[in-house]
Amino acid sequence: MSGSFTWDAIVQVGTIKPYEKALVLTVYHELESHSGDNRAASKPAWNTIVCFRERMRSEIIDHLAPGDLVHFHGYVRTGTFTDDVDDKRRTVDLVIQRFDLLHKHIDGPTDH
Repeated sequence: MSGSFTWDAIVQVGTIKPYEKALVLTVYHELESHSGDNRAASKPAWNTIVCFRERMRSEIIDHLAPGDLVHFHGYVRTGTFTDDVDDKRRTVDLVIQRFDLLHKHIDGPTDH
């Protein structure tokens, strides 16, 4: 199955690690889950974002820092490939198209 749809996420930046051809961010957010009695509970979640586009990498490095609250917008892209042992694998990529800085964290990152 292949296709795409849009996604949005509001996250707090954990770390930003630049490499030669990619930028790796860790981000923190709260996941809401509903129990059987319809009460919403949240639990912490950390995710990794990898950015390959040079222009987007530069924008992230210039404007974001650990602890900042950010809104990411993009699309979900799915696809398939054949691995080294000829097994068909499915991929799901969250492609960032833009980001908005919602709050600049001045005192540095917070511990979660």
